[in-house]
Amino acid sequence: MKNLKELIVLGRFHFVLGGLLLYTLGYLLAVSAGISFSMDLFLWGYAILFFAHLSVHYSNDFFDAKEDRISEPTLFSGGSGILVKHPELARTSRIIALSLIALSFLAAAGFIYYFQFSFLLLLYVFIGNFCGWYYSAPPLRFSHRLYGNMIFALTVCILIPGFGNYIASGTITSEMWVFAIPLFFYGWAFTIGVQVPDIEADRINKKKNFASAFGETVSFRTIAALCMLATATLYAIPYVFPSDLDYRTILLYSFFPLSASLFGLASKRQNREKKVMAVISSIFLFTALCDVYLTLSYV
Repeated sequence: MKNLKELIVLGRFHFVLGGLLLYTLGYLLAVSAGISFSMDLFLWGYAILFFAHLSVHYSNDFFDAKEDRISEPTLFSGGSGILVKHPELARTSRIIALSLIALSFLAAAGFIYYFQFSFLLLLYVFIGNFCGWYYSAPPLRFSHRLYGNMIFALTVCILIPGFGNYIASGTITSEMWVFAIPLFFYGWAFTIGVQVPDIEADRINKKKNFASAFGETVSFRTIAALCMLATATLYAIPYVFPSDLDYRTILLYSFFPLSASLFGLASKRQNREKKVMAVISSIFLFTALCDVYLTLSYV
């Protein structure tokens, strides 16, 4: 198929890994609360998320194509750059995005029928797709607003793991509610980080997100503060919320994002793309390590 490679790159599948890690984290938090693990539930539930998550990548590039012309794509920011080089693929990108949203609803409907699950699942899927579509789509365009960072953090680091938790248990477990606090801080730090490389381009495009509004220095200070808050929360949780989970181990994992954020704050020699890469990679690592810990605890 012509342009197949470009359409695959347009999907930025490496971001899907982050969604899988967060979904798995939420699912395993339910398992840690005594819910039995079901591979059928896990895989079918993730299929619903996969379609919705992947849709965001195609719609985001479609709606931000004009702004992306003056930004330099990186691994985690600036879009894929495909529609800048191949504007003829814009319509295809939009069709793929809408098709993936439809697939997520179809997968959710099949899930409800097969597992006799609550119809509230469709509301959950609607909220997720709504936030994903309007992250860049007019008239809301959350990514162009100062409050967009909050929407992103709530969607990615609470809604996604919460979805895994809901798929496993049919509700949101208390362990998930508690863990959502540090995850929210990490999600907020993550979204500021991906905006930092595009500060100048976003200002030219009048894109008023956190990084473009407050600048690089304040952004790295905020990222460090958020990672400190996440670590402090993980330290405090076992004293406030007794749990079977060993939060001392999870607390140790939090020192990866904390160290990376402090490095980004203190380092003057490294360029900002490398500092952002360190922060974002460390948040991925934290999530992966939590998944491994929860898996080993279950086994």
